[in-house]
Amino acid sequence: MKEQLANHFEPEKWKGHAAFQHYKYTGKNLIEEVNALDPDLVIDAGCGHNRFKGHIKNLIGFDSEPFPFVDIVDSIENVKFREGSADAVLALGSLQFGDREFVKQQTAKVASWLKPGGFLIMRTMNDWLKDTPYPFWDHQYKWTKEDVEDIGAELGLDIHKGIFTEWVPEKTPDGPKWKSTRLAWWWQKPGIRQKFEIDTVSCHVNERM
Repeated sequence: MKEQLANHFEPEKWKGHAAFQHYKYTGKNLIEEVNALDPDLVIDAGCGHNRFKGHIKNLIGFDSEPFPFVDIVDSIENVKFREGSADAVLALGSLQFGDREFVKQQTAKVASWLKPGGFLIMRTMNDWLKDTPYPFWDHQYKWTKEDVEDIGAELGLDIHKGIFTEWVPEKTPDGPKWKSTRLAWWWQKPGIRQKFEIDTVSCHVNERM
């Protein structure tokens, strides 16, 4: 599955600017919301151009492609983060490639990095985009609201915020046109989030505060 997706991936089509500038729930507003958690560690899984770096406190962004400014080039399957170390994980368009079982396995992996009480912040494809040309559309999983509820329940995650509909502008000859394209939500891992003193380079917990 990973090799099949890699053969269809075209990095130049994934600039990421629209996500940062235009998404209402998973764009720039996340900077203030996530920083309000006073996080020891935030992981941006599939960070692309790593646009939240330097804006969100203690963020490490990784991607399987060598985008500019990425902190770590590695896949979800192979990247090494310590379980239970992150206050928040951003998965903004990265957990939607492959079939449902593959997507669920990847979601379980990134959720394992959360502290008790930590947040997995999601944005995914959905069926509304099926009539719009998009990179390797047939290789993406189209999430539904039922998936959010069912996969979350299977992984022991609670819906904390959402489910939202994200809108982004689509260029047309008559100017920008808004079209519904994504689902967005926050999951929370049950428990009480605690503060740690973390070396965010190695994600090693040095001392509980």
